[in-house]
Amino acid sequence: MAPTRLRQLVFITTCLASEARAQQGISTVPHGSLLPGTNSSSPNPGAAEEILVRSSPRQRDVTGIAVSTAQASRLAGTQGDPLKVVESLPGLGRAPFGSGALIVWGSSPRETRAVVDGVEIPALFHGNALRSTVNGDLIRQVELTPGAYGADQGRALGGLLRVETADLPESGVHGYASADTLDGSAMATAAWSDRVRLGVAARYGWLDAVMRAADSPNVDEFFAVPRYSDIQGKAQIALRRHESLDAVFLGSQDALSQVIADPDPARERSETTDAGYQRFYLRYRRHVDDTTSVELVPYIGHDTHHLNAKFGPTPAVLDESTWHWGLRASHRSRIAESTTLTLGLDFDGSSADVFRSGSLLIPPREGDVSVFGQPPGSGTNTDAWSAGVIDVAPFVVAGLHWGNLSVSPELRVDGFLLQTSRQTPRIGQTPSVGFEQLCGEVEPRVSVRVRVAENLTLLGAAGVYSQPPDPADLSAVFGNPTLGPATANHATLGQSLLLGPSLSLETLAFYKWMSGLAVRDPSPAPKLAAALVDEGVGRSYGVQFLLREQPWHGFYGWVAYTLSRSERQDTPGARWRLFDYDQPQVLTVVASKELQSWTFGIRFRFATGLPRTPVVGAFYDSKDDLYQPIFGLQNSVRLPDFWQLDLRIDRRFDVGNHAKIVAYLEGLNVTNHPNGEEYTYNTDYTRRGTISGLPLFAVIGARIDL
Repeated sequence: MAPTRLRQLVFITTCLASEARAQQGISTVPHGSLLPGTNSSSPNPGAAEEILVRSSPRQRDVTGIAVSTAQASRLAGTQGDPLKVVESLPGLGRAPFGSGALIVWGSSPRETRAVVDGVEIPALFHGNALRSTVNGDLIRQVELTPGAYGADQGRALGGLLRVETADLPESGVHGYASADTLDGSAMATAAWSDRVRLGVAARYGWLDAVMRAADSPNVDEFFAVPRYSDIQGKAQIALRRHESLDAVFLGSQDALSQVIADPDPARERSETTDAGYQRFYLRYRRHVDDTTSVELVPYIGHDTHHLNAKFGPTPAVLDESTWHWGLRASHRSRIAESTTLTLGLDFDGSSADVFRSGSLLIPPREGDVSVFGQPPGSGTNTDAWSAGVIDVAPFVVAGLHWGNLSVSPELRVDGFLLQTSRQTPRIGQTPSVGFEQLCGEVEPRVSVRVRVAENLTLLGAAGVYSQPPDPADLSAVFGNPTLGPATANHATLGQSLLLGPSLSLETLAFYKWMSGLAVRDPSPAPKLAAALVDEGVGRSYGVQFLLREQPWHGFYGWVAYTLSRSERQDTPGARWRLFDYDQPQVLTVVASKELQSWTFGIRFRFATGLPRTPVVGAFYDSKDDLYQPIFGLQNSVRLPDFWQLDLRIDRRFDVGNHAKIVAYLEGLNVTNHPNGEEYTYNTDYTRRGTISGLPLFAVIGARIDL
């Protein structure tokens, strides 16, 4: 039984929530600058327009979609959390309910990175995606790049989600406080002096306590209830003119449990997941003029993840503890009238200690043929190992501008040092013999912008990308310690057409080829220490459209549509199959209208159902006293298509000269459409049912800003 799918049993009752802010809207920026109607002001109440040091703007990726957070937090479907707007962006597939997975252009969620000020974090959302792990008031904007991103970032075959933190207010004391049935949160900022600003934010979830008080003390038997908390701190110091230093701490913790009781204790199914991360980094910035800037970001962090799952007689345990450290440095300058040059270094190191015990199929991998609720076999194994990855990646980016033509040739060279503590399983007192390998990946990239008319710009980008193996895959028992980096080639071609003063249409076609993917060895008796092999390949291709209305007389919104196909070939000569997350069609319509102190919003989403492997029969396993399914052709059927309508209304009240209250009502799935999230079968697999996702529920709340 897939652990991540078990979370889809979540039932969210009518709840309060309170998040609202006054910031900006959404903009795709194909020309490398913010479009009319947007700016880069601080999102915090009372913040000044100017920041300590305004860095030279990074040239945006051709496929990048920049989202500032004011209007994002007031859109239908976000529940006041601006980071949740990424669910409505083009190029992003619809993830299974509550998973919080980022599925872009046919890539696995593990192949897309989320970075805050350039520093990677392992989770963008708390368990079941109820909230983001970074306080929205600390964020200036979010930029989603589904593919073909620039050479300043790497280690991801899929997309990139960049989160930029906001500058703190230059003067005074500001903050907010909020409490609802989901959680309580608060943030406070203070200008300590003319040169020093401080800010701290925190959130604590108490939905489990509310549900226990409202329902029963055994709520875990019926609902997957997340328990979460997070904390952030930021200090900004003005050093000299055009120079600043930020110190940022990010911390997040999650616990999620699910118990499905059974009269027979041996058949009880349960899963407990605990995960957390901490990041601390410094960010030095020096901006001399519009074309000369220096940025330096050293960081350190720690991740923990614990999974304990029991879906039958065979329990599964996976413990991971990982330290991260690194340094990002870049220098941008103008070397000629029409040429800028950026030189940089992206150094990242990690060291993981991993313990795993139980079935080979738990946790599951993409491509595993299984069915929701299927108990694993009785075969178990155990392994404990450590794995390290060091990546030294210098990069260079040239910006060439000749009239209406802009070309950016880029080069990144990743040097990976991969280390594992054991290259063979433990047998008796066999001493531990480690394994290490040095891999080099040369990754040329390029982007082109051509303005062919006053209202029409042609866009293109291509590049080579690589990603090191996951430490959990380097086990000599459950994986393969000799796995190397996987690679991908991205290519895009599109156009940006202005249809009016505030209306535009962006079209982008994409193609992606992936190779060296880690997959299970299909042979019935894999070689020693080779349960996984890096022989998988994949391809994704399609086209996306974005019809966007910038704020116009209080109205703004967009229509995003993606038509795509994603396929995998697990081993040479094997048949091509659909990717587990393949969604040929994804449509999102978002609109909002401001009328003085009122805001009205609507969101409609449609997505093709995810592929699934049908059960065509079953046989009785007398050894384990249970029925085992017989599967048909892999991923040959689909879940029912998904569609959902969300509505929102909010009202702003000014209190005195400095305070304000925002109250809102948001209805999710207002038609109460029973979207099928997973197929489930009875014990002998003779009947199939469907697990439905989010029912109709209302979110009502308010918050005060000072």
